Parts: sequence; C-alpha cells; structure tokens
Amino acid sequence: MAELAVDGGHDTIVAAVDWGGTWIRVAAVSGGRILRKDRRAKPSSLAEQYATVADMVLRTTSHLAQPPTAVGVGLAGVVQEGVVGTAHNLGFTDGTDIAAALRPHLPLPVYLLNDVQAQALGVAARWPHGTTAVLTMGTGVGGAVIKDGSLDPGLGGAGDFGHVVIDVDGPRCGCGGTGCLEVLVSGRTLAEAATALAEAGSSPLLAERARSGRALHAGDLQDAAQEGDSRAAEILDRSAIALSAGLRTIVATHDPHRIVLAGARLTPDTWFGRAVRTRWDLIRPHWARTELHHVVEDEDAALLGAASYALSKFTAAQSGS
Repeated sequence: MAELAVDGGHDTIVAAVDWGGTWIRVAAVSGGRILRKDRRAKPSSLAEQYATVADMVLRTTSHLAQPPTAVGVGLAGVVQEGVVGTAHNLGFTDGTDIAAALRPHLPLPVYLLNDVQAQALGVAARWPHGTTAVLTMGTGVGGAVIKDGSLDPGLGGAGDFGHVVIDVDGPRCGCGGTGCLEVLVSGRTLAEAATALAEAGSSPLLAERARSGRALHAGDLQDAAQEGDSRAAEILDRSAIALSAGLRTIVATHDPHRIVLAGARLTPDTWFGRAVRTRWDLIRPHWARTELHHVVEDEDAALLGAASYALSKFTAAQSGS
C-alpha cells in the first residue's frame, strides 16, 4: 500500500529501492523524510523485476513538487563498484550492471549498494560524526562501516562482518571459507541448533514446539535457555563468545567510536543479548573506548540509507569529485 503523498517542497527528491528476495519496496525521500512509499511482491523473472522497479519508482515519485534526481538501490547481494557479483535470491548469478539494465526503463542515475549497507546507513544517521560500525544479525550476519555519515565500502564488501574468521578449523561457510562468524552465530545457525536439540530429545520445550509442526527459530532456543535448558544455554553461550570475538576484531581493525548491534536477537533484554554483553565486557581490549549500542529494527532504515547514498553519489558526480 502506498502512503499519502506529501509535497516535497524545494528539497531534492531521491527515489530509494529496497530490492529483497520476497518484496520490492520503493520510497520517495526528501530531507531525510519518506514522502511516499510502496511495496510489491518480487516477480520471478529478472525482466519483470526490472520493469517492476522502474514502474514503482515512477509511480511513487509522480505528483510531487519535482521529479527525483537519482535512485538509490539496496539489494541482497554482493555489490562491487555498482556491479552485482551474485544475488542468488534475486536470480543474479554473475556480474550484472543493474544501472545499465534499468536504463531502458528508468531514465535516472542509479546508484547501487548492498542492502545491509543501506540499512546501516539509515541506522547510523543518528550518529553523524565519527566512525560507526553496524553489525546486523538476522538470517545471516552482515554489517557496514560508516564514517562521518558516509559509507566506507572499500571495493564493495568492507564491513561484511559475517565473514570475519573466528575459527580456522570451524564449519564450512557458503563463502568458501571456514569458521566465519556467520556459520557460528546467525539466525539460521541458531535455528538449526534448536531443531537438532528437538530431534535428539535433548530439550523438552523445543521437542514440544517442534511437534506443533512449525519450524523452530533462534527465538525458541532463547526461550529454552530462559526456562533453564542447559543445552540451549550452552549453545547460546558459545555463540556469544564467537560474536564477542567478532566485536574484538572490529575494534582491532577499525577502532570505531561505536558498534551498533541491529537485530531482535541482540536486544539487551534477551538471554543472548545479555550473554553477548557479558562476554564482551570480559574480552574487550583494555584500551578500547568503543561504545556498544543496540537499535530496534526499522524497516524504513534501508530506504533512507539507499536514498542518502544516492544523494551523496549524485552530488559528488555533479561537483566532479
């Protein structure tokens, strides 16, 4: 459902796209505010996706005070210098220039970034100064580094904290490495652990929930630990140790003013969130001045971040810098 349009005044208007595996979300943004937005289910074919994105952008930005100057696109895939290396959930399997593919449908400058980077930019907007490292934990683990309000992408993948190596002899990761943070602690990994405990009969609570027929998730593992299940607590504690080691690596490599944890499983009032903070207090470098924060999930953060990125890139291109 699209929201009621609001006159954008004389501020620059930018279109933002959050291109996910299930939904495509589009917004018109001006002055850091969403003026209008829309959401549609992602079509299956790439040709339909291109046409849908273009149509949504044009419709969402119509009838405003002025047309958009640029489009920022955040999508779930590996993005390097505007080219998507892989985005399996969207159907991209090799290097694809999204801006070029959209050009026949959308006559606007298009700037591309990873969806987690877009979310991180939106989240970090409340800290416009200094270095902010954002670590996200959902189905996987991701992140980004923001310096004075601007994304520091490296060649595209800087801040992908899910692939920091924690255990060189650990399990194989989908990236081809072993012992990455993402395979040791992520929503997917904790859900698999909960299912294994249920199937083994090691956790009465998890076994009971599994018999209901629904798939178990990380929250079930936390509930079991909260109820005194020692096996669930042991798994979460090991995961907290791994995540704290990842935080230590972030501090050692970036020495940021703050690390922002994003994700429902990392809130300070959850079993796992408390365990992470306890472990972090034990292993943090004595010299580290980095603050640890948490932000609640905000579905608009990715749209605002994509818009911010597009505006900064467009402005730089116009000034020739």
